[in-house]
Amino acid sequence: MLGKWFKRKSTPTNDGDSGSGDASGESAKVFELVLSNMEETPSYVLTHQLSVGSEIGNIIITDPSISPRHATFVLQQDVVAVTDHASVSGTFVNGKKIEPGKQIILEETDVVLIGDLEIKIRVERVIRPLKVIPKPVEAAKAEEKSKTKPSNAKGVKKGQQKAKKFNLSMSTPDPSANALVRVLAVGADLFLSYIVLVIFNPFDDFRSFLESVPVLVEDVSGVTLKDLWGSVIDDYPFVQELISEGHELLSSSLEIGSIILVFILLRLLTTLLFGASFSEVCLGMRATGNPIWARIGGIVRVIVGVLTWPIVLFDLPSILSKRTLKELITFTNLTIPSKFIAILGFIFYLPLVLALCLAAPLFQGLEPPESLAINDRVDQRVRVKNPPAVEGVTLTPVPVSDTSALFKLGLQYPAADLLLVPAFRFHGIKKKLIVKSGVIFYQRDLRREVRLEVMKHFDFKQLLGLGLRGNFFLYERYPEIYNYVYALDQSHPAFKKNLDAKAQAKFATEVINFTKSAFSLSLDNILDFMQEETPLIKGLMDYRSALLGLLEYRDFNSIGYAKIGNVIFMKVSYSKQKPFDLLIPLIKGDGRILKVTFDKKEKLSEVANKFYKFNLAEADWLPGLRSPQEEVLTALGVLDIFANEGQKTFALTASRAQAIYAYVFETSSAVLRAADDAELMLWKEEIKGMLKLIETLPVNKLPEGEVDPREKLLQNFRDLMDALDKKNAEYFGTVTTV
Repeated sequence: MLGKWFKRKSTPTNDGDSGSGDASGESAKVFELVLSNMEETPSYVLTHQLSVGSEIGNIIITDPSISPRHATFVLQQDVVAVTDHASVSGTFVNGKKIEPGKQIILEETDVVLIGDLEIKIRVERVIRPLKVIPKPVEAAKAEEKSKTKPSNAKGVKKGQQKAKKFNLSMSTPDPSANALVRVLAVGADLFLSYIVLVIFNPFDDFRSFLESVPVLVEDVSGVTLKDLWGSVIDDYPFVQELISEGHELLSSSLEIGSIILVFILLRLLTTLLFGASFSEVCLGMRATGNPIWARIGGIVRVIVGVLTWPIVLFDLPSILSKRTLKELITFTNLTIPSKFIAILGFIFYLPLVLALCLAAPLFQGLEPPESLAINDRVDQRVRVKNPPAVEGVTLTPVPVSDTSALFKLGLQYPAADLLLVPAFRFHGIKKKLIVKSGVIFYQRDLRREVRLEVMKHFDFKQLLGLGLRGNFFLYERYPEIYNYVYALDQSHPAFKKNLDAKAQAKFATEVINFTKSAFSLSLDNILDFMQEETPLIKGLMDYRSALLGLLEYRDFNSIGYAKIGNVIFMKVSYSKQKPFDLLIPLIKGDGRILKVTFDKKEKLSEVANKFYKFNLAEADWLPGLRSPQEEVLTALGVLDIFANEGQKTFALTASRAQAIYAYVFETSSAVLRAADDAELMLWKEEIKGMLKLIETLPVNKLPEGEVDPREKLLQNFRDLMDALDKKNAEYFGTVTTV
């Protein structure tokens, strides 16, 4: 039964018996339809009826002027008639268009025009036995040639000349495309969709377009995709299980939803242009029939396929190289007229698509990346000798220990040589006021300042996961990163303390090599890279793009690595008028970017070396941090109080206010003793910042009669500022050297 539904009819040479002729063996008429303007002037014996069309009929003509079921010739009692089946181009008898559906009797001399096809009637009288089996036209022609009739030879030449004029072709129905070609075409279209998504996804307009398509479909159809999906799950619960398993398998490395959406749009667009999808055309598949309906019906076929894809029965007939149900209900058909083109598609097109799929990440945003040189040598910071103290200033040589939860930093530094100042920068006004917290390292011997602040936090595990996603070639190459990303490091806590330093160093080394590989990719070395490193470069390009996006500043001068204290950092340097470095600690845990800003470009190398090699020589970036004690506060402790608690939830108690003022008072006294105008100006400026920050704190609701510590602290700060402006040493109980 299925065979009768889906198979295409072959072109017969006989159809029925007209009953004409003499049963006694006397002469009888034989009617032939001669396709006079086609190559080799083919002819068909008309015994009962013959239909002509581009898809349906006994004579299949693949020409745009022929409708799928164009016209039918009927022979009854030696009378030939023709009927037009409402064809697009119409049927003409002797140049006059006939009415569709009406049977027109023909004379033997009439010329019938079906589209661009010219058909004439040829009548011959033959003597046949009691039961005559009409000979095929080809056999009759062979017999005529054997008799060497000059008239027939002349007729062949004449017909050949006409064929050159019209250049039409006669073809039998092409076999429907088989299941293997269809499956490969679907796979190739999915690869093309992936390529399009990878290349154009960096553009905001493209992403906005993809996001708007489902909304547009819901508005036009009036059906939300969520409700539609719910109904599918209710009717076909196995679909949800199938999709869930497939999504879990592929989502770790691919954006499944976006790829499917691009796949549907790509198939709709290319089917509208060619009558079949782009990959189907490249693999030799063609849409037969009327060219307009082949495209419109093809779009309907794609939509039906999208809506019914869970029901595999709709495509089962293609396994037997028959038409699918989708093609049957849309009156379309995909065939392979040339096996040679299909073979070429297998040989060239499929490998080309696969190669483009692998190389597509290089063309993200239509900007092929350039190889960026990264110095993978770790700059080992060796502590230099302490510089001599400022002449005339005698301060305790005992180093100060300080910790900061904001920077996750433990620090020891000589107070005689270095001044640490909590610094606050403000953006916005009133309720929209944003405070950026940091710390200033003032190097007394160079009289230069360096600001350190946390630029941003990010998910380091997610960033590295972009590079490894779905790339099993890299799992063994970077085991520490793989274990960190996929949380496989479950060693016993008793061993972690001893393994931390060694594991962190190995992890940092792998990140260095991983980053170097990602930034070395370019069009010049892509083939070598795929052979030596990995053929899957999508993850590495995503990691590279994400890392550059985190940096925000693209015009950097160099990327290198430096060991600062007990941790290796990625250091990105920018040599601008006000230069700065971005530091990323290569340690397992929450990722963060530190920004080190230098006051000016002059003598930059001297200031930077002093900062990294001396100021942070004993820095511990993995300390067991403690909360700042309110009785005795240091610079980093004051910074943490303001930075961690925030302005809206800040609780300023009397003891906390006293501790803050004590720190400011003692530091002001030391600054006056140093007798450095630049240091004094810096300190006064940062006190103003702290004063502004305290003014923005909420007013405490206290019992009647109690003094608000906020107001008292503000008044103390104002008095202290006045004393600093006047360099009033008596206020601080000391004598300046000025």
